[in-house]
Amino acid sequence: MKICTIKREGDCWYVVFTCKIEAQTRLPYTDLVIGIDMGLKHFMTDSNGDVVDNPRFFRTSHGKLKKNQQRLAKKKRTSHRRKKAVRLVAKAHKKVRNQRCDFHHKQARILVSTFETIVFEDLSIHYMVKRPKAKQDEKGNYLPNGASAKGGLNKSILDAGWGNFIELVKHKAEWAGVTVMQVDPEKTSQMCSACGKEGEHKDLSIRTHMCVHCGVVLDRDHNAALNILDRGLGRSPRETVTTGTFRETAA
Repeated sequence: MKICTIKREGDCWYVVFTCKIEAQTRLPYTDLVIGIDMGLKHFMTDSNGDVVDNPRFFRTSHGKLKKNQQRLAKKKRTSHRRKKAVRLVAKAHKKVRNQRCDFHHKQARILVSTFETIVFEDLSIHYMVKRPKAKQDEKGNYLPNGASAKGGLNKSILDAGWGNFIELVKHKAEWAGVTVMQVDPEKTSQMCSACGKEGEHKDLSIRTHMCVHCGVVLDRDHNAALNILDRGLGRSPRETVTTGTFRETAA
């Protein structure tokens, strides 16, 4: 044992041991590769077209959290009732955090146990959740800048916890001998995974990718996951034969 740390979270005490141990043996080689597109409608969509629903733990518990925080705001400072209200708020936030962490661990274990190579986008979440800058007219009056809508989007991104999930996958992958790569996310949703040509800009409300060049029709996130996989493997989009909404790789 190297380090022993004792910490307290709410009413709970934890003892954390840091130990030097032998590395785990490598998991069986599967030769399977996967590209992952992180999202909000679905937590993630892979290059096989499979999706994992977004549990939205914070959104689900938002009503209870709001009620507890309103009760806290009404309590007199330094009073025993305020201290009790603080514990209730901390307990509610801790439950949401534990639910999210448990979900991330389970999904990360499935990926690491199934695939040999996993490719993610290299997302700059710090910049994705930045507040929009204030806008003023010539007289100094503030103009609408979409701050309310951006605030809701930021809350959903933080609720999904993409950054923590990817770091957790990296940790488990290093332990198991699985390769994890992160690629440039630029235009992965705009480019066609079949012909490689760039289409029109799609805002978040457009959920279907329809290529005007080759006619392929795919779910927006599935198309992005295929582009992420191709970019991670360093290959160009494959020649395809399109039949309706199905995409088949030509021999």
